[in-house]
Amino acid sequence: MQQQSARKLGGTPRQSAWTRFVKDHGSILMFLILFILASLFVSNFFAVRNIFTIIKQAAVPLVACMGLMLILTTGGIDLSLGYTLGLCSVLLGMMTKRYGFPAWQAIPLTLLIGAAVGLLNGSLVQFLRVPAFIATLGSGYVLYGIAQIFGKGDAFYQLPEDLLAFGDTRPLEGILESLPEHLQDNAFISQFGKLPSYVYISILVVILVYFLRHKTTYGRNLSAFGFNAATTKLSGVNTARLHVLTYVISSTLVALASILLTIRVNCAQSNLGGTNYTFEIVTAAVVGGTSLFGGVSSVVNCIFGVLVTKSLENIVNLMAVNIYLYQPLMGLVILLAIVLEAYKNRKL
Repeated sequence: MQQQSARKLGGTPRQSAWTRFVKDHGSILMFLILFILASLFVSNFFAVRNIFTIIKQAAVPLVACMGLMLILTTGGIDLSLGYTLGLCSVLLGMMTKRYGFPAWQAIPLTLLIGAAVGLLNGSLVQFLRVPAFIATLGSGYVLYGIAQIFGKGDAFYQLPEDLLAFGDTRPLEGILESLPEHLQDNAFISQFGKLPSYVYISILVVILVYFLRHKTTYGRNLSAFGFNAATTKLSGVNTARLHVLTYVISSTLVALASILLTIRVNCAQSNLGGTNYTFEIVTAAVVGGTSLFGGVSSVVNCIFGVLVTKSLENIVNLMAVNIYLYQPLMGLVILLAIVLEAYKNRKL
């Protein structure tokens, strides 16, 4: 009798717990299913070298995704992030290659450029009441034009060593060489010791954003703002400052992602970003459970959202199929994520 009543009220406790897990951690479940299937049916996917390849490919998008997650939590969006990334890459290349700026000057200036873009976007949305979709789409095209004008369509190759040292060193390689030979020959230890520094920078960013999002008053106010901005303002929160600051933080992280990506490929150019990059980061954030309606986001889920997108890209490469298959796959993934999000919010 009690079991029948439980079912009428929404299922057994075990079913309810499972439903909550799927709703709250769908990206983790999606990644595990994808990982298991790929390990079984895709040659070399489960190889240690390939697993570390995915980790390295996910590191830079993860930095940008952390920033976008914060904006989506406010109920907004940033469609300029790909163009911000491209502009920052071009300007970084110009400063270091064309004008001879040392890395210790060029890197902070690039971060300031990213922050300025965020200040522009945040001001358009907050003070001029321009919808975030329109404001960031428009600013994105402006940024792309500026990148083309200043960069003159050039790509800057063979970047200075002091710049590459910021993100492309192997911090643990010295420790690896001091280990006994049988440990050095271990595939996992060998690949771990060769991880470049941009991976560790990405991990540091994730830790900082996790603390900011989940352990501070700022993070709590961010959720409240996303759920109901008017009520949050009435409670005494300076919502204008909160809103603009979030765009500044996000674009600064995009600028950092631009620096790391430029170093990773040893080339500075505007084509590193663009619409495709924006779409990939938005997909990762949404797959990572970040609500398009605002108020809900999780750093841990976003990590798995990025891993899902990069694993799919890796699978396409390993299967040697048409590389353009990756784009429709991403489209299907984001549509699935949006349908699940609408279901969670009872919009369907």
